[in-house]
Amino acid sequence: MAYSPFYITPEELAVYQEAQEQEILTGDNLTTWHKYDVEEPFRYHYKLTALPFMSFLFVIVFLTHSSDTLVVTFFGLILSVMMAGIFYLTIGLDYRYDYIFSDKGFVMKKRRNMPKWVNTATQAVGWIGAVVCVIMVALVGPMALAGAGAFILLSFGMLKRKPDEPTEVRVGEREDWLFADYNKKRKVIQFYFKQDKCEYIDMEHNTIVRSHSRSDCYVFFKTETDLESMVNQLATEYKLDCTEVDDHKKLFESKPEARLFNIPVCNREYKTDEVFDLRASNAPLPEREYLYNGKWQTESEIERLKATGEQQTTPAS
Repeated sequence: MAYSPFYITPEELAVYQEAQEQEILTGDNLTTWHKYDVEEPFRYHYKLTALPFMSFLFVIVFLTHSSDTLVVTFFGLILSVMMAGIFYLTIGLDYRYDYIFSDKGFVMKKRRNMPKWVNTATQAVGWIGAVVCVIMVALVGPMALAGAGAFILLSFGMLKRKPDEPTEVRVGEREDWLFADYNKKRKVIQFYFKQDKCEYIDMEHNTIVRSHSRSDCYVFFKTETDLESMVNQLATEYKLDCTEVDDHKKLFESKPEARLFNIPVCNREYKTDEVFDLRASNAPLPEREYLYNGKWQTESEIERLKATGEQQTTPAS
């Protein structure tokens, strides 16, 4: 297995993943592509969900419109367009998936397809709002803050907006590939592999949850031909078990995958400032756990449960 050292930080894992990506890029049969999609059975699920919210204000303007309220109607339409845009950016956006495949492994990068101009526009509005707040205080005095508290908080919050959407990165080296399911109609492969996970679980970045785990990711394709070519390559060249699933909805069900139950997981939570000491002391890995009877349990716990079960089913002599 190509797991990274256990006691690390998310930033250090990112460095390991970057090195893995560069190594995978040097492999044979290199294929790269990107796809806009969503992890739902219906390709346009997010857009369909956003549509009622985007349409609501337009319907209200249409129903309340009259020849006596042209000015109100005009501003209502402007507001409707702005709110429709906000709802679309909040609910209706797809994700962008970037893929790298070679005989050395694969890389998947996923992020929301937020247009670059959104951050620029948001920060511009924030600066305008901040300037207005300063002018109000200069002209009216501190009392201006009392009536515009929410506006001030919103303006300065916009200034702190992160410039880019966070990117989720998953790397699976060749020896860590497990199996794959696919559906031609949806043009997707559900790819299972052993995975490194390391992330902060608090806003202050004081606590880390770390695991040597196994997981899956969705590999979307633009055409059915592209999917069939990849499945053929995985099955023939890499001898990976690939199973066609007739009902594409089953690929998106959130339920435990039984074929993963015999693959152990190491998991531990620790403080960020403990990382150096844990490495320096060669702290042992957490005991391996398996998903058994719906719970994560160690081998010794499983053996004890099995022994108890056998005793209960053995008839008394």
